[in-house]
Amino acid sequence: MKQSNIFTYVELSKMIESLSISGTSVKLKERLKAQAAYFNILDPKYFSEQLSQEWEEIVVFIKKRGSQLNEEGRVVVNAVANTIDYLTEDECNDFVGRLYNLHDKLKSEFA
Repeated sequence: MKQSNIFTYVELSKMIESLSISGTSVKLKERLKAQAAYFNILDPKYFSEQLSQEWEEIVVFIKKRGSQLNEEGRVVVNAVANTIDYLTEDECNDFVGRLYNLHDKLKSEFA
């Protein structure tokens, strides 16, 4: 069985850490947007077979609205940020819960 790449664990841990900062006035949506790059740099091939499908589903969900384009067809808001803008607070919380769950599974691979 193929284990996830340590790079994946380290980078996902950084993302989770930044999302879990308590006592901050920054809303969850803004913290998610600040971590948007992770959804582009963490390729499913770096996850184990069991977790790659879960990561793919997370990425598809967070990019589902697509990029926002201007009149000239240029991207003004990327797909992740655009989707996050349309999520409710409850949807954001559920989504972050999925990330925490994936991180726990990933962590257990290295325990």
